[in-house]
Amino acid sequence: MLKKKVIFTFSSENVEKPVTYQLIKKYDLWVNILQAKFKPNLGGKLVLELKGSKPQIKEGLDFVRQLGVKVEFLEQEVIWDEKKCVDCGACVAICSTGVISLDKITYKLKFDYEKCIVCGNCVEACPLGAIKVTF
Repeated sequence: MLKKKVIFTFSSENVEKPVTYQLIKKYDLWVNILQAKFKPNLGGKLVLELKGSKPQIKEGLDFVRQLGVKVEFLEQEVIWDEKKCVDCGACVAICSTGVISLDKITYKLKFDYEKCIVCGNCVEACPLGAIKVTF
């Protein structure tokens, strides 16, 4: 079973389409909503974790794109600038999902994007602005 995190961007024209319902019902995908931001009559964004077979996920995402919803993979939205980072660890304590950890041998930060729910807490904690979330 494959797991993918995606961001759906809705326009004002397609914001009321039952996308998650169709992904579950029609494509038999497991859907976990991680974050949602919508403004009436303007559109919005939805961060999802999808689980299913590779063909199921591909067909489901093709369907969503046909509705005019922009689909981006989450990894493109969370940015950690390793060159800017000084491995101070300020973000480690604030990360409730364990995405960010400090290697006990090298004392270098490690990111496990698989666990990320795009909460943005790490962005606020970083004193150097080395972490950005473009959601």
